Amino acid sequence: MEQKAEENWVQRAGQGEPAAIAELFRLYWRAARAAAYGVTGDFALAEDAASEAFYAAIESLPDLRDAQRFGPWLRTIVVRTARRQKVKTSKENGTEIKNRPDDKSSPPGAELERQELVALIHEAVGHLSETLREAVVLFYFEGYSLKEATHFLDVPEGTLKRRLHDGRRRLRDAAEHILEGVKPMDSRREQVLRQLKDASKEGIQSEKFFQAMRQALSLRPMPNDLLRKIMQKHWGQKLKKLPMEPEKERKLRDGLGRIYSASERARDPNHPVGAAANAIRAALPEFQQWQVDMSEVDISGMTRHMFDGKSDAFSSMRPPGFNSDAPGSYIYPIRAWLIRDKDGSLRTSFEIMQNKDTKEAMLSQFKQGGHLSDAMSLLWKKSEPLELRAIEDLLRRLSNEIVPNTPVSFRCYDEPRYRAGLRMQLGDDPVPAAIGGVLNSWPSMPEGIRVACVLIYLEPWAAAKSGEAVELAEFSPLDFMKNEE
Repeated sequence: MEQKAEENWVQRAGQGEPAAIAELFRLYWRAARAAAYGVTGDFALAEDAASEAFYAAIESLPDLRDAQRFGPWLRTIVVRTARRQKVKTSKENGTEIKNRPDDKSSPPGAELERQELVALIHEAVGHLSETLREAVVLFYFEGYSLKEATHFLDVPEGTLKRRLHDGRRRLRDAAEHILEGVKPMDSRREQVLRQLKDASKEGIQSEKFFQAMRQALSLRPMPNDLLRKIMQKHWGQKLKKLPMEPEKERKLRDGLGRIYSASERARDPNHPVGAAANAIRAALPEFQQWQVDMSEVDISGMTRHMFDGKSDAFSSMRPPGFNSDAPGSYIYPIRAWLIRDKDGSLRTSFEIMQNKDTKEAMLSQFKQGGHLSDAMSLLWKKSEPLELRAIEDLLRRLSNEIVPNTPVSFRCYDEPRYRAGLRMQLGDDPVPAAIGGVLNSWPSMPEGIRVACVLIYLEPWAAAKSGEAVELAEFSPLDFMKNEE
């Protein structure tokens, strides 16, 4: 079926149909760029060669006799173009670009070195400024074309090209250090880590630690090992007291049960929230319905492994077999915490922490603006690449089916646990329609398995679908924690 659809796109593109040309570009652009990079070993050259080759292929489509062979045919044009550009650039610079070694003749340790190189490149990307990092990640890693990325970021094409150029230049500098055997250094990162260590000596409840944490949350990658050590030191004595008293465990289990379950209105098909939840489930048949069974959750074990980083502390709250290498996708109800900021927008705790200058201001906003949203959590994993573009496509498909006449917008969401994340809005509703993305890693997950997680906040979907105003419930976790003590 997919092959026939692709043949159709090729035939229609050969007749000059813009939509078909755009579809072929979407399907093959990243592959073309990858093939060009395999020849040139240079991001900028690969981008130029792939672009030139792709448009040359489109112009020559009438000469292609077998529409099923578009992919291999395009690759041949890409490789030929990339080799020509490589030679041209080498002559212009008066330098010789060495051929990359044949993978078949690589020594046994080559794969390990390749993995380390990939990790260092990703770390170098993380050191870029936020605007450059957004551009580079969307365009080079997350499956967005130039046009799609400009639309997503809401910037002119020239602005995005300039950001990509600046990002490539800085990555080339980092790559030179990597190839010389020197790990890229980030003076700001080293400074933030020192501040975090010093602040932890005053306690994690101190204002100094709050300020250090705000800085640490902007680092990519996050200093997870250091944070784990700090938390273990602070919570070590309390964790040694486990298992906790039965009554305290019961209260914690009941509290979590209220969070990891649907509210009464979310279960009512006649309520706008319940109707929206049912519509989302129906529109996503590929996602298996599931619900946390709190009677099966190991509370003591979950708490004990919270900061060890060696296992998934919440494994007993995941679908059966989730930590295996088998693909799977799940949808389940949950209650999600949002905070109304002074401008009326609803934000996550991460966003509030980043927006408040002092710990007192953050806690005050938590208490005054706390709300609980009825939500649906989407959790899925694959053994093949997961891209942010695929998540945006899924959410757009969902909005087209459920609220087809409602304007939709997206922007980047830079919470540290996501390799790449987004925030979706429906119209001018202050409540986010969805927040999520591709996760950086997952404890205990087999090598090569990618995981994505998206929270769909039901209130804006319910409001857009029903035409009625739908409010969130007021909620403060600070009061909740006091009640549990």
